[in-house]
Amino acid sequence: MAHELRAEKIIRVFNEYEVQYVLIGAYAAIVQQVPIPATQDVDFFPAKNRENLERLARALTSLGAGLRINAEVDAIPFDPSPQLLEKMAMLNLRCAYGDFDLAFQPAGMTSYNEIARRSLRFRILDVEVNVASVEDVANSKRLAGREKDHRVLPIFEKFLRERERRRGPEIGR
Repeated sequence: MAHELRAEKIIRVFNEYEVQYVLIGAYAAIVQQVPIPATQDVDFFPAKNRENLERLARALTSLGAGLRINAEVDAIPFDPSPQLLEKMAMLNLRCAYGDFDLAFQPAGMTSYNEIARRSLRFRILDVEVNVASVEDVANSKRLAGREKDHRVLPIFEKFLRERERRRGPEIGR
């Protein structure tokens, strides 16, 4: 069964195992104060190089992560080997700290390195995390084509317009 989301606990374990990742999705937007509805899970875009997949596999084992089917069914145990992770595009997972997703090929996000380069550093409670830019999260939601994403796009667009307005014109424009 689903647990209350404690994203900072999952992030802490990823950080302890030195997993390279960027926080994406609704949680990343909420961290940056985009006023969208609360999310029930947290999304990660992990680097897919061999060393990182090994660290990620150890972190998932430490978390006791299992495959998530839906909110009513307990997580299904699985072996998060680097070989399996390497073949995946997406994993929906659950652990004692809540539900989370690993998106190895998120919509609209061309490469991990590009998204990581544009990411911002935030502190969530007492853990540090790299968070995808609001622009990258909005673009991903736009390209994912899901109804739930299209419902929040006007909120993203308004947030970005207001942020740009607050910044004001740059000299030399």
